[in-house]
Amino acid sequence: MGSTDTRRGGAEPPMPQSTLLDHFRSIPWCVPHLSDPAFRQVNMSRTLMQPGNGHSLMAETWNTDKTITHLLSLYRPPIHNGDTTDTHRGTGIGMDSQTRGEVRRFYTFGTGMNAHPNTLHGGVVATVLDSTMGNVIGHQMPDRLATFTVALNVTYKKPVGTPGTIMARSWITRAEGRKIWVHGVIEDGQGNVHAEAEGMWLRAKPKL
Repeated sequence: MGSTDTRRGGAEPPMPQSTLLDHFRSIPWCVPHLSDPAFRQVNMSRTLMQPGNGHSLMAETWNTDKTITHLLSLYRPPIHNGDTTDTHRGTGIGMDSQTRGEVRRFYTFGTGMNAHPNTLHGGVVATVLDSTMGNVIGHQMPDRLATFTVALNVTYKKPVGTPGTIMARSWITRAEGRKIWVHGVIEDGQGNVHAEAEGMWLRAKPKL
């Protein structure tokens, strides 16, 4: 008896990495980022987690030819040295843009999440920031404890046009106890900032 495809909402099967890279390499402004040796490709948010259908938003619902058609994630670990570690912010958390830990995610959007014509819905922009900002915590602080968004303050600067491609970046600015503060931005190919956010995440309490 054949298997049954249970993906919902027209979700696409996992895209081969070569196809994903070819897509973003065909966009000239993405190429320098993909070629940066400090960043490595990582798997984020497109894999459905069980039990409980974790990441179903990005892995299924928003994984169609009208929503987020392509999603690629890169991560640069923080460069630890005496100049970039701030003991008041947390180990390995510095403000130098060249040495801090950072996530860069490239999103290509279809036209299925618009608000105004040819304009991405602001709620989607906020969700993209939330997802990207949470991911940097998972890579820079991989202690296996879940983190939850407590506060997210988004400033909208320019509309995000669709269809099209953007880059979302995020980095940790401070960590204190179970609290983690993160900054995120959404940029276009010319480096224009379309939205930015400040957020705070809370780590789950460890089980005794």
